[in-house]
Formats: sequence, structure tokens, C-alpha cells
Amino acid sequence: MWMLFAVFLFASVSIGFGKPQKKSPAADPEKPDALLAAAMENMTKGVWSVNGTVTVKKIIKLHGLLSGEDFDLSMDPGVKPDTPMREIAIREKAWICSDGETWHAGGADDRLLYNWAHVPIMADRHLPPFEKVGTEQHDGQSWLHVRLKVPEKKINPKELPQYWLVLDSQGQAQYIGHTEMPMFSQVKKEVLYCSFDYAPAKENISPPPAELITNPAAKAPADAPVDDKVRSFNEIEQHKFDLAGKVVRIEVSPKLLQSEQIADDTYRVMLEDTATPLAFFGLVEFNGEALVKLGLLKKTTSGGHNWTELEKMGLLGKTDGPPITFYVRVIPIGEKPAARKIALGSKFSRASDGSITYSW
Repeated sequence: MWMLFAVFLFASVSIGFGKPQKKSPAADPEKPDALLAAAMENMTKGVWSVNGTVTVKKIIKLHGLLSGEDFDLSMDPGVKPDTPMREIAIREKAWICSDGETWHAGGADDRLLYNWAHVPIMADRHLPPFEKVGTEQHDGQSWLHVRLKVPEKKINPKELPQYWLVLDSQGQAQYIGHTEMPMFSQVKKEVLYCSFDYAPAKENISPPPAELITNPAAKAPADAPVDDKVRSFNEIEQHKFDLAGKVVRIEVSPKLLQSEQIADDTYRVMLEDTATPLAFFGLVEFNGEALVKLGLLKKTTSGGHNWTELEKMGLLGKTDGPPITFYVRVIPIGEKPAARKIALGSKFSRASDGSITYSW
């Protein structure tokens, strides 16, 4: 019961942190929760390194940088076996690297890795009472170990949020050096356990090199579809991790509902599939040429527009007629966000050497 109380308390607050630039008001050294609050406040500024693990049914390694709402974080294992997945978000822009080599545009609202690393150090919240466990020495620094105070004596410490606070010579908290705490996954409805080390970082968060950012919608993979079965958007989402990196066939209604340019000649569009008895909506990434060849748009345009706006602009393509089928590559980007679906072509051919080519 106390563990679940702590889990919900620490998983339902706002965002913020970083490297201390100015001192917070002195906290009462006799009140551990006041020292913890001061450490959290200090971490709302600057850049911080984070390194640790998230344990659910398996151990996920997480490391990188945090600065306010910006982050550069890597998760291992990633989508591709033996290759960590890395995400960078700077203000409204985001990039993802899932193959260890190239980057593509992501969504700045994909905050799964960020939330894992950020929730334990979020400031601006009312903290419950904490108690001192003891003081430890780490490389010449004094660390104060505190944990959530509960009336039960026989309780597994793993079930309680615990912090190790880095203190200065006056006993004031500077920042959180280490934390171990349970966290509740709203998606999987289960408790996961986090263990993170934090430290001030010297480097800044920067976007990936421009030459490594690719247009994935224009890049054909070398693999054939897994089969010729038509899958709905819902089916892809339910099995996205099993389909990671694979090519599947989908069928949609010909009316484009929304279009948004997300990179040079790359557009994310909303379509409705033909699943019965219930159709589903989904987002698919296309290059501009494909959208025009399929008749979804008469001409591409920058920015984001719904179908009524596109119709007024004279850019909307066909709005009825037979369904459109094509192949997409499935790329999961986290636990909660929908998997990316990258359109490759409406047909494919196999050369004499076995290589696969997609075309419109």
C-alpha cells in the first residue's frame, strides 16, 4: 500500500531540472524532505548526466543528458538487436536513431525515456516525510541517504523511494547523486523499478549532425514483406514490437485526412484503414512524390493542414473510390507512442540477385 502511494505520488507531477547555477534557500538539515526538495530545485537548471537502469520484466539500460525539458537519452536494448536506441529532443524538435547510424525526425511529445529519467528528480511538488538512513562518503563527497518514511518496520526498502543527496560542507543538499524508486507504468499497468545516478554535466545537448539525418520515406529497405496479409493500424500497434523493422501491407480509404511536413520531402499523413467491422485511423510517413502518385494530394505543401484546409487550397486529391494498398516499414519508438509506419511503395520486385526494390 505504501509503495503504491509513493508510486502514484512520484509519477503525477510536472517537469523540470538541470545543473545548479544559483543556491536555493537553505534547507533545515533536520528535515530530510526539505533537503530533498532543495536538491530537486537545484536540478531545475543547467545540464545533468543520468546513468542507470529501468527494470520491468527485463533490465533496460538508460543513459544520457537532461536539461529542463530537453534531453539526449539512449536506451539499451533498443528496437534493433544489439543496437541502443537514442533520442534527442530540443524544444519543439526531436530526432531518433534506431539503427546506430542514421537519424530521422521524431515527435517532441514522445517522452517515455525522458519521463523515466526525469520523474525521480521533478521539483515543485509537495513531498511526503522522508527519514535519514545514514551518511556515506563517495569520492570525497558526503552523501545523505534518505527514504520515504512509513510506519511499517518490516518492509522491503526496494518498495520505497530512496535518495542519496550530495551535501556541501555546511550540510546543505547540492543535488541528487543517486536514486532508487518504484514507478507505475500507465500503459502496462505495472510497477517498474528505477535506479539512476545523476551528476552535473559539462557538455550541452546538441542536435545530431545534419549529414546523418535521413529522409526515411525515400529509403527503400532490402527486405521483402513478411507476408501478403493486409494489416489494420490497430493490429500493427498491438504487435509493433514483433513487427519491429519488418515490412507489412496495409489498405486505406483514398481520402487523406491530415498532412504535416516533418522534414525535407517527408510528410506525415493521417489515413483511415479498411478494417471491418471497425476501421482505425493511423499516421504514415510518405515522400512527396508518393502522395501525388497515389492521388492523395495534387501537390504537397509545407506546414500542417487538415483535409478541409487542403481542399480549400485546391491541394486535396481524390476523396472516394477504391481502397489504396501499399507497404510500410514498422518502427516502434517507445512503450506508449504509436509505432512509425514508413511508406515504401505500392508494389515490389525481386532482382535476380535476390535484392528487393519498392516503387509506386
